[in-house]
Order: sequence, then C-alpha cells, then structure tokens
Amino acid sequence: MASLISTLLIGMLTACGGGGVGAEANTQVLSSGASTAQTLNPGRPPGSNFNLAPFTLQLPTGSSGNVDTVSGSSLAAGYTNQYYFYTDSSDGALVMVDPTQGWTTSGSQHPRTEMRENATWNTSGKNKLNATVAVTQVPSKTTVGQIFQGSGPSKPLCELQVTSGGAVNLLLENTNQGGNAQTYPITSVSVGSRFNYELSLTGATITVTVNGTVKTFTMDSSFNGENFYFKAGNYDQSAVSGTPLTTPGTIVKFYALTLTHQ
Repeated sequence: MASLISTLLIGMLTACGGGGVGAEANTQVLSSGASTAQTLNPGRPPGSNFNLAPFTLQLPTGSSGNVDTVSGSSLAAGYTNQYYFYTDSSDGALVMVDPTQGWTTSGSQHPRTEMRENATWNTSGKNKLNATVAVTQVPSKTTVGQIFQGSGPSKPLCELQVTSGGAVNLLLENTNQGGNAQTYPITSVSVGSRFNYELSLTGATITVTVNGTVKTFTMDSSFNGENFYFKAGNYDQSAVSGTPLTTPGTIVKFYALTLTHQ
C-alpha cells in the first residue's frame, strides 16, 4: 500500500533523522540546513495562515477539569482569542499564550494553550511532528511539543521543554502510568530566537532533533501496543490551577508546523 503522508505545511522544514537506541544514545550535530517558512500574513487569523483542521485547541478557560476547547473546523474558520490565541501583528506568527493561572485538564496541575492532534496512530510507521518556534517569555519552563498516549492511561510519553535559561530538554516517561520521568538535555537556544524541532516515533525509537542536534531514546515497553497523538503549543510547567488570568505568563510563537504519518 502506498504510504500516506498527511502534511500541515506552513513552513518547509529540514527533517533530520537519527540512529541508535537507548536513553541518551548517540548525539549527532548535522550540517545546518535552513528551515524556511513561507510568508505569514499578519492580517489573517491563525487558521488562514496554518492548516489547523486536524487539531483541537485546549484553552486555560472553562472550569477545573473541563477546559474550553476549539474544534479544528472552528480554527480553520478563523477562531482567535485576544488573550491566548492570535496572530502576531508584526510577523504573522501563531501566538499561544499561557497565563500563570488558569483551569487545567483532568489529571494535570498546569493550565495550557495547546493544540492536540485529533487522529491517533500506532508506531508501525514513521510519525513526525516538526515546528519552527520561538519562546519569547517563560518564567521557568514550558512544553512546546508532546507525544501523548491515545489509548491506555492518559499520560504523555515525552515532552519537549524549553527553560528560562534557554535549555531544551526532553522529559521522558519510564512507565505508561506517568509520574516516573527523567529529563535529558538536547541542546540550548537563545530565549526569544526561532528554532526548529522534530519529534519522531517509529517502533520503539523516539528521535528528537533540535536545530540539527539529534538524540534518540527507547520507549519503555509498558507503552507497547498503544496508539499516540502529537501535541504542540504552550504548556507552562510553573503555571497553577485557578481562575484564569489574562496577563501573559509564557508566550510561544509558531512559524511553521508539520505533521507526517508515513
């Protein structure tokens, strides 16, 4: 059967592969390849600059354990939120703002402004999330990409996090029950600068690429047989649950976003 590739393309990203298995396996620094984003229109809503139909947006509003969500069709139709989800008027980037306090999803301690992929998939093929982002404000650390369980316990497999000091780390769970994660350094970036990342899961191999630095990890066997989906956005790990604030806590800007299932 021919490979099926679903692409949500606003930028053309250089996809960097990696080899080897095992936590903290070989690190490669590839020759730098430019990741060129198409021109984004500052006068358009995010859903006109980006193909967001395959996502659902989760917001820090609603109520505790039952946050507001926005469907992919509404995103594509031009949804914006003046506080949390809008187009940057200067460069056309998709801006996702997480307040320092807001309502959380069930099982989470932190509010978020984050998009989750609607489809779930198994690990038999190549599954990749690529993005070009800039974290312009972060008090401690925020998650900008995740691979999340679509079956079994509702816990992440891994999270790509950026700290206030510019460290880019992978939080990797050692069990599908959650709560037993280790953090692995990937690279560092300047806060406020754009960088490219790729999260990939094929079989039991997780590959993380940030600005050409590649690291590979092995998925714990407790996740075997499960389905997964990607998440991309702004999930501030220092924000707390409570009545939502409208002042920015953490700000993440997206310049490109690509999903590939092959």
